[in-house]
Amino acid sequence: MKTRIFLRAFNLTVCGLAVAAFAACGGDDDGGGSGGAGGAGSAGSTTSSGSVDPSTTTAASTGATDPTTTSTAASTSASTGSGAGPQTIEMIDDMEDNDNAILAKGGRVGYWYTFNDATEGATQTPPPDPEGTGEEPFTMTALEPARGPSTYAARSWGTGFTEWGAGFGFDLNSPEGVKASYDASAYTGITFWAKLGPGSGTSATVMISDPGTDRAGGACSDKCDAWQKTFAATEEWQQFTIPFADLKQGGWGDPAGTDQIDASKLYSLQFQIGKAPQFDLYIDDLGFYN
Repeated sequence: MKTRIFLRAFNLTVCGLAVAAFAACGGDDDGGGSGGAGGAGSAGSTTSSGSVDPSTTTAASTGATDPTTTSTAASTSASTGSGAGPQTIEMIDDMEDNDNAILAKGGRVGYWYTFNDATEGATQTPPPDPEGTGEEPFTMTALEPARGPSTYAARSWGTGFTEWGAGFGFDLNSPEGVKASYDASAYTGITFWAKLGPGSGTSATVMISDPGTDRAGGACSDKCDAWQKTFAATEEWQQFTIPFADLKQGGWGDPAGTDQIDASKLYSLQFQIGKAPQFDLYIDDLGFYN
């Protein structure tokens, strides 16, 4: 019941599948990523119930699930923009509980979903669920081989999107489907591990929305252009560290009226790959950092 309530409420913010130009519009449609108008809700979302593990957070500098371990030799570390390596990490989701909910810590409540530009004939796994049925929930992917102690990652893959692409993400504070802002002003930015599957291009974009770039904030409507950063990814795991100060709007939608994100009122965090014949993106050990 909790999931159904969340899904139905989430669906109220969805702008519709047919108009790619308005893809980043709604409460969950938060921005244009690589190459144009993207964002959650533009083509629906996938969420469902799942046991939330409220007992797990880490404070680490390695990006690994176990805060006492360091990264494996097969993984590399990278930073974008002016970001240095994280000193402490407040884990948003380490994916190890293998459900569709982010970790219920620090006042955060959210569920993973997918979205895309609704290109006819294109496919995405897990599929978007704009009607909130919960029949095909977002599920984590088992890592084979594991990335050190990490055995699961968030992942979405597919083919054929030709407008602005596809992606996946979550809201940071949506108890019972009522979307609210989350105060992350105590942190410098976000950190995560990422890799691409074969044939998936060379980059992806992370997008974060605030009151000026999310319909829930009341300042934009059909063209909410989220704060974002494109990062170069490969088929090998890398850790990325992105300061809030390095995020910029995509430039395709409504201006936020300021030149920096309001980290005290964040709504959604999403990852997007632009239009491509195929895509396959993995995200792991995602957190705020200082």
